[in-house]
Amino acid sequence: MRLHSWDNLKEVLGLRFPIPGDNPNTVVLQTGKPYILGEAIKSHSSFEADGPHKHIRSWLGVPMIVRGAIIGLLAIDSAQSNYFTENHVKTATIFADQVAIALENARLFEEVQNLALTDPLTGLYNRRGLFEIGHIEFSRLLRLQRPFSAIMLDIDHFKKVNDKYGHPVGDQVLQFLASELHSTVRGADIVGRYGGEEFVIFLSGSNGKTAMDLAERLRGMIEKTPFYVGENKIRITISLGVAEYNENSPNLETLIARADQALYVAKHKGRNCVTLGT
Repeated sequence: MRLHSWDNLKEVLGLRFPIPGDNPNTVVLQTGKPYILGEAIKSHSSFEADGPHKHIRSWLGVPMIVRGAIIGLLAIDSAQSNYFTENHVKTATIFADQVAIALENARLFEEVQNLALTDPLTGLYNRRGLFEIGHIEFSRLLRLQRPFSAIMLDIDHFKKVNDKYGHPVGDQVLQFLASELHSTVRGADIVGRYGGEEFVIFLSGSNGKTAMDLAERLRGMIEKTPFYVGENKIRITISLGVAEYNENSPNLETLIARADQALYVAKHKGRNCVTLGT
């Protein structure tokens, strides 16, 4: 069998076939069975005589199936009419099954990795994710000799929310805060749930002043934004500690510790405020 490459890759890169549509891909995906075309151009309008597929005479498609679900298809074509036989179908099916399993395993691996780094309640990074992603960005900014700051914050008197409204409402409050944090910071910044009602934000390329400005903006925004659960109107406030990388923060752990200490000071100042760590 002689292999044929595309004369002009630009004609086929990104080319899509609508499903459903007048194309053999639709037949394979809808039936879940192999499909052979002896004279492709006579069977489907997608094989136009003057299109990028003009060299195709016969076509073979087999579904890629995992646990009974079709996840795609494998398509093979030939410039020779009536080329494909049942032996080709058997060989292509075996190969398609192997590819399908490999793709599914890759998808599951990515899903497990995401679950391992993501807090299921808020959708933000969990503590492990914060450290793994944070270490990468921290090292990168150090190499570039650019500033790097951290904000640690938590909800003031969160226990009272749980005691008054119950833990399900407390969970919704955490989700509300997580959403506000995620939508406010820049795309390059890293936001995660450190534990309980504590959250951490890593600010790439931001010095202490910029981090303080963001922290104060977050504090004011949360204070002014009520959260509704049914007929209940809940207002929360947050306290925040800020730390900028310097000689006192040789690594990510000590930077977080300084932000945590600054948060502790903010709590003792009366809460609902921002403190810059030394």
